[in-house]
Amino acid sequence: MLRATKLGTTTKKVVNIMMIGMVLAGVVVFAVMGKTNTDGYVMSKLFLIFFGVIITFQIIPGIILFGVMIKELCGLGRKETETVKLNK
Repeated sequence: MLRATKLGTTTKKVVNIMMIGMVLAGVVVFAVMGKTNTDGYVMSKLFLIFFGVIITFQIIPGIILFGVMIKELCGLGRKETETVKLNK
């Protein structure tokens, strides 16, 4: 039997609030788009902004990974001490 932890319930609340916020933001965006002309300018702008956000969020982990790789290649990472077990 699984017990709900405090972290689990907090995470669920945050996810639910975020989903409600995204749905409301979508409703507002499409309500505003209904009042504009249909030349496609708004949709193309939203398309470019959406993919710009995706690329930005993908670049951040890439830069972090690149920094860690350079750090390890230069030998600046943690040095692990070797432990030797002696057999008696």
